Amino acid sequence: MKKHLIPLLTGILTLSIFLAACSPQTAPTTDSATEESAAAQADLGAVKAYAVDQASRMKEASTAFRADSEKYHAAIAQIKAEHPDENPYEYLWANHPDAAKALLEQMRADWFETSLHYELNEGIVAGVPSLAYYDGWIDAGAPTAEDPEGIAWTLKLADGTTLEGPGNFFHNLTEPTLYGTIDAYVGLPVDLNGDGSIGVGEALPEAEILLASAQGLDIATVQMQEAINAWEPTLEDAFMAMVTMTPTMSEYFEQWKLSAFIAGNDFEMTGFIATSRLFDITSILNGLDLTYDKVRPVVSSVDPDLDAQIDAGYTDLVAYVNDLYEKEKAGTQFSPEEADAFGTEAQDKATALAALVAQAAAKANIALDLEAEGWSPDAPPAIEAIAPAPAPIE
Repeated sequence: MKKHLIPLLTGILTLSIFLAACSPQTAPTTDSATEESAAAQADLGAVKAYAVDQASRMKEASTAFRADSEKYHAAIAQIKAEHPDENPYEYLWANHPDAAKALLEQMRADWFETSLHYELNEGIVAGVPSLAYYDGWIDAGAPTAEDPEGIAWTLKLADGTTLEGPGNFFHNLTEPTLYGTIDAYVGLPVDLNGDGSIGVGEALPEAEILLASAQGLDIATVQMQEAINAWEPTLEDAFMAMVTMTPTMSEYFEQWKLSAFIAGNDFEMTGFIATSRLFDITSILNGLDLTYDKVRPVVSSVDPDLDAQIDAGYTDLVAYVNDLYEKEKAGTQFSPEEADAFGTEAQDKATALAALVAQAAAKANIALDLEAEGWSPDAPPAIEAIAPAPAPIE
């Protein structure tokens, strides 16, 4: 994902230089003691504490999601053992509809909580080179069949089926399985809301892919949590996160446009159905806004006016996206053309804001290496699902 952003970020740095040339210039700060004093004012410990807390909350939710997915797999396995000639999903829905629906709703709630705390952390995780690998694996990477540069990894289901490079856990695996947007991941389409028809998102999950992807998400969350706990944030990390992740609005708004929230039954995105992409965007921006708040003293010490501009820029961008989200929640149905227009306006705001952040980094003598190699494991991850013992549904 970062490679695709390099041309944009190079343009942002060019714009930041132009802005610096056109703005009133303050006396350059070259005294090393002054620079160290400014850096000491930044509360990088608070940035890490925020990231650690969100990762911890995410792990609590992923543990619950994994446990409920194991209950679901165990129930399907029990039916297969006791009624080998029956379709286990049809049997489950015919004989235990209330229990099946309750368990599915709980799994979806657990998934949403897991995703929420990741999105609140994504601005940091995806923007810091030493952590960005986990963004691709957990939330943003495409299947290698679609993108040769996608993350290579293996997911082996409990029944022995192997998936190579299946994409990210949230939007290529768990969400489509929970909401039935990929046919192969559907156990049985069912009328969950009882209105006499089967609409978008009304399906029982296929138990094997659900189990493997839920267990895998929990395992990946543990690994990400360990990386965050070991992370020692720097000013370079904080500014890289802001410069890298702030100007991603057009990509996110395009995903919103192609999702069921805009396209209805003609949606192209198999993810972003559990909640609007706008909600994700506001969560990401809130994490970036918090990051800037904790490093503001570094900027204000070299250019108070620039600091005020950046602070106001984040406030404006967060409010802009949140206003759209609140209108959508209240029932406004936006058109694809409106989504494009909103995305263009949000991207313009974000690009200008990122340029100001890059300008602030330059004034504070913080070097940003946009082509820095991020961390990646020595070998592609391989996760193998472990089937729980069969058990009746509660």
